[in-house]
Amino acid sequence: MESDLHQVIKANDDLTKEHYQFFLYQLLRALKYIHTANVYHRDLKPKNILANANCKLKICDFGLARVAFSDTPTTVFWTDYVATRWYRAPELCGSFYSKYTPAIDIWSIGCIFAEVLTGKPLFPGKNVVHQLDLMTDLLGTPSLDTISRVRNEKARRYLTSMRKKQPVPFAQKFSNADPLALRLLERLLAFDPKDRPTAEEALADPYFKGLAKVEREPSCQPITKMEFEFERRRVTKEEIRELIFREILEYHPQLLKDYINGTERTNFLYPSAVDQFRRQFAHLEENGKNGPVAPLDRKHVSLPRSTIVHSNTVPQKEQTSIASSKNRQTSEEYNKLSRDNEIPVPRPIQGPQRIPLAKPGKVVGPVVPFEYGNVVKDSYDPRAFIRGPV
Repeated sequence: MESDLHQVIKANDDLTKEHYQFFLYQLLRALKYIHTANVYHRDLKPKNILANANCKLKICDFGLARVAFSDTPTTVFWTDYVATRWYRAPELCGSFYSKYTPAIDIWSIGCIFAEVLTGKPLFPGKNVVHQLDLMTDLLGTPSLDTISRVRNEKARRYLTSMRKKQPVPFAQKFSNADPLALRLLERLLAFDPKDRPTAEEALADPYFKGLAKVEREPSCQPITKMEFEFERRRVTKEEIRELIFREILEYHPQLLKDYINGTERTNFLYPSAVDQFRRQFAHLEENGKNGPVAPLDRKHVSLPRSTIVHSNTVPQKEQTSIASSKNRQTSEEYNKLSRDNEIPVPRPIQGPQRIPLAKPGKVVGPVVPFEYGNVVKDSYDPRAFIRGPV
């Protein structure tokens, strides 16, 4: 994917109504698949929606996503600081409700679609209070029934004391948009989460007539708790070590096979990786955080492993022959004759010692004033500076 929806909105001011419809269709189609898996994205925004030159969109960045299991009594344990503030649902602004629903993602999709229509964020709040003010400026003050379900007491008091605001007609806010698109957008941006449609219900809206068929849109099997058993199980320190050890062995199939079979490969010149891992883990366990990372026989983990080389080299007996004796005698006589006829060669005269050049501005010591081959008789400063050309 070459870009994201944020860049598409920012760089293109000539998007057509067909673009708007196709973008929203793809987002709701993807959201239907995610929600049927019982996953809430919780951080939908234009920068988390990838786009390519063919106007295909893909939702990315599931770093804040959570799974809502069907038998979970409540989802209040989720942190309230989810989603970028501008695309955050009202129930996430101050812990409004006791149980979150997929409607939090539906609200974000509505904010994104409104930004596609206008080219700018719909609710660019500076803080939570300002965010609520912007929402109520457009949607009006929520009903007393909606306010009564607010879990946070401070937020409930703030909404109750808020002056009465009338909702702004969406046709006035988005004057050039398709009326069918605005009717769907108004449903997506309902203040009360129970009034928002699901992704599947939104795909059945008349706005997508001839484009979407709910029965053909993909769905996902719900994620079960078995797939998250590793997060729910309490493990000991030894079990964690074993899991890490097994994960390392996954990248060494032969060593993993030896480990499972209980065989040790001791016929190598180097110790096996299994033995090395075991020794290092045992060393860390004994010494804790205060001891060295590597065993004492290796100062650094990056150094090569110690090796044992068995040498069977036996010094060979000196073998002499008549020919070799004659050659040695001839060589000694030649060397003696060369020393007798040696001509003494005088040692070369050592050149003047090189004086290191001074850097610009560095004091090099007292000097005699000298100019064009003549000694200057005027007074001079014994401190001379070597400077670069002016």
